[in-house]
Amino acid sequence: MRFTDHFAVERGDDDDWFDCELSTDTPLYVDPFLVFEDDDPYWAETRQTVIDFFSLALSFVDASGGDVTSPHYLKAVRMLRFPEPSEFALGLSMGHPKGSGAGFKYAEKMAAALSLLSQHGVTQVQHLQAFTLFCEGLGVDRISDIFCDLLKAKFIDYTQSVATHHELVIQEVPVRAARWNRKNGRWDHLRIRLPKSPVTEEGVLLVPSRFLKDIPVVTPDSFWTWADTGVGDDLRQELNYELNVALTKEERKEAAYKAAWKHPDLVMDYLNVVSETDREPYDIEADPKLLVGWAEIGREAASKQEPVAKLDDESKFATWVIELAKEFQHAVEETDLWKALWDDGMRKYRPEKIVQAIAAMLFAAHCRTADVDLTRESNLGRGPVDFKFSQGWQKRALLEVKLIPSTHFFTGASKQLPQYMTTERTSVGIYLCVGYTDKDFSPERLQPIEDTIRKLREDSGWTLEIVYVDARTTNKDSASKLK
Repeated sequence: MRFTDHFAVERGDDDDWFDCELSTDTPLYVDPFLVFEDDDPYWAETRQTVIDFFSLALSFVDASGGDVTSPHYLKAVRMLRFPEPSEFALGLSMGHPKGSGAGFKYAEKMAAALSLLSQHGVTQVQHLQAFTLFCEGLGVDRISDIFCDLLKAKFIDYTQSVATHHELVIQEVPVRAARWNRKNGRWDHLRIRLPKSPVTEEGVLLVPSRFLKDIPVVTPDSFWTWADTGVGDDLRQELNYELNVALTKEERKEAAYKAAWKHPDLVMDYLNVVSETDREPYDIEADPKLLVGWAEIGREAASKQEPVAKLDDESKFATWVIELAKEFQHAVEETDLWKALWDDGMRKYRPEKIVQAIAAMLFAAHCRTADVDLTRESNLGRGPVDFKFSQGWQKRALLEVKLIPSTHFFTGASKQLPQYMTTERTSVGIYLCVGYTDKDFSPERLQPIEDTIRKLREDSGWTLEIVYVDARTTNKDSASKLK
């Protein structure tokens, strides 16, 4: 549900905050560049807040003299552990609002990066995004989380002013890393009065829409492209890459990390250039990529479907979950839902995470009626399965969504789903496959999946079902009939 729906808020012309979906993270992130360059004086001190924090961490690293076991260095590492700011309900992965945050592993990487910068004469970190280029795995989601933690006190004040303006009911809730306490050198975990989320039972923090972006501005790939264009020959020779040879995506990423660690000055120059060139937020109103409106699309589709028969006993649970997958199939093939799986010009299909999010809204409506617990992206130890359905201990099923044109289409059936089922010790699995072209539904594409699932059934005795969803724009014959 939306913030406005749950709290019965009617937005006015002066409301600039993003109306977040409370059930699942919206695939947008807070861009520090947009906040730093904002004209509103309210946000004027945010850049200095970030600089001050990392200057303090840098001073601890310097005081350690390079000894990673010293109390000073360890204090810097403790500073750099950032909890997941679940109050914002943002994240490009579209997972549950309670994510993982930037823990000890990334804190150590960030401390090492600060040590490197210090050795090269850098005395302050003006751009938080620099860590993306020094710390492998520290992507835009975690950079956004760190930024939101650093400015959480500011966003708390902002949200409280919205709540006061609209006379919202607020409650005292625990807030992790509510503020950085410079005096004792640690994060303060406080109880603060905020609007309370019905999903996380924690507070909700609002963000101005104009601070949100969808595509990462700073990435290893873009840094390497920039560096290769400017000082490519010297850099390639130094890093032992052949001149005039196109690198693969993974090779560019690897080259970017190497270049950053050898030449931190290049990183600083690159960030200064990027900060001046890309200042456009995501268009929330037009929503060209359906990164905001997917929730309403899914709920509307659910409202048009007949309720799936209610569960009576364990033997019917597998059938119930399979029928649920077929409800999504029906909604796409027999109503207008297929249009939501394409962009507005019907030229490009939506990414898998949007398809999953729309399906999740439909599944959730039926699960509530049947008193079935639905968990999205449940991490089973070998990665997150898309959907886990359960009712008590005995009734459990897993469902994996995959786009047929995906390069991971075959491994999803042959490796991912079987591994998840083995880990979860469940015998019910559904592979929900969405196709967009005639080629997707060709025997050459589907037969290997059919053969793989058939053999898995025979060897394991599991209940395994493939459900094909036909999202073609030119042919609306049911893809479920294709074998």
